[in-house]
Amino acid sequence: MRSMLSAAMLSLLLCSLAGCGTLMQGRAPLPEGFTVKDVAKADAGAPFALSRDGSIAAVSKNTLNVIALDGSIRKIADGTASLLSFSPGGGKLAAAVTAEKQDIVRLFDSKGKVVGETTIPGKVTGIGWRSDAQVLLTVVQIRKFSFGSLLTGYLYQWDGASPPVATKLSDVTVRPALAKLPEADLLRNYQMAISPFGDEIAYTAIKDPPLFPSYQRVAILHLESGTERDVAVNSIGSGGPVYFPDGESLLLPNEHRLTRRLTIPEAKETDAWPSPGSYPALSPSGSFVYLDGRLYRDGKTITSFPAQARASFLPDGSGLVLSYQGKLYLVSGLNDRAAASLPADQERILTLRKLRSLGQLTDKEYKTQKEALKK
Repeated sequence: MRSMLSAAMLSLLLCSLAGCGTLMQGRAPLPEGFTVKDVAKADAGAPFALSRDGSIAAVSKNTLNVIALDGSIRKIADGTASLLSFSPGGGKLAAAVTAEKQDIVRLFDSKGKVVGETTIPGKVTGIGWRSDAQVLLTVVQIRKFSFGSLLTGYLYQWDGASPPVATKLSDVTVRPALAKLPEADLLRNYQMAISPFGDEIAYTAIKDPPLFPSYQRVAILHLESGTERDVAVNSIGSGGPVYFPDGESLLLPNEHRLTRRLTIPEAKETDAWPSPGSYPALSPSGSFVYLDGRLYRDGKTITSFPAQARASFLPDGSGLVLSYQGKLYLVSGLNDRAAASLPADQERILTLRKLRSLGQLTDKEYKTQKEALKK
């Protein structure tokens, strides 16, 4: 009993020295070299996003701010946001704002000026950048009937100036039992991740076949060729996929099972973690995985935080930002590698990936030719 009290007192002492407030109280001490500090306030449960320089976009008390890691705050706009995403270069911030029957997406420059705005007929469930010049959005439209609800998923591609171009991704009429779920629970099944190469997306959608249980479909869409393929079946309510930095595998959470790493396109499982992965995050090199409060390095748990804390890794690999109970925290000391630069022969690799998506190269042929480019 005395040793347990001593450990708890040591944990609280370390927290007080590091300024980590309520984040680590009563939990095991951090690994050697790790520190935690308060950065700023942010609305509990609200989205946040990190820029390439480590700046944080977050909402606090009906104000959208950009926060530096030293805690200094720059107001961007009044209002809240349902999704946030910085452009790859960090010069623009995309923010989705939920309205009653439609959503609004705005692009802000570094000074908070609106440089693009579009109205989306539906609910924006995913937002990201294919490049500094193109935003991708996943959108769901819901029509309710007595026999169920019609859910239609779309991908919008937008340059910030012209009207966005929509492509239908999915169309399903769900039965009453599923249609009665809260709207937020239904929309959770429609998420997106963009490949590090920018040439394809992984997305999820609901399937509700008449004679079988409903499930979540996980698919890959090649943006240029338009070809798509299913790579996995998942439980309803599972979190969305995340690309590993190699662009050849996915981190795939599951509401009722393990979070898995699956190769593309054969969907072979190479790793698994004992966590549903409600809000997953990957470090720039892929060595660190954050799932439901647990931080893994090379498959092993190295420390834990409250399961409700959401995380995003700094692009340089030095730490991660956690959002928990109305505060943002900076966890430093990871010493991860930054994301590898895309290869000099990227155009050739993109061509090979396109040919693979079209079925003109087998996966084995693709890997052989990709490996030959390194010589």
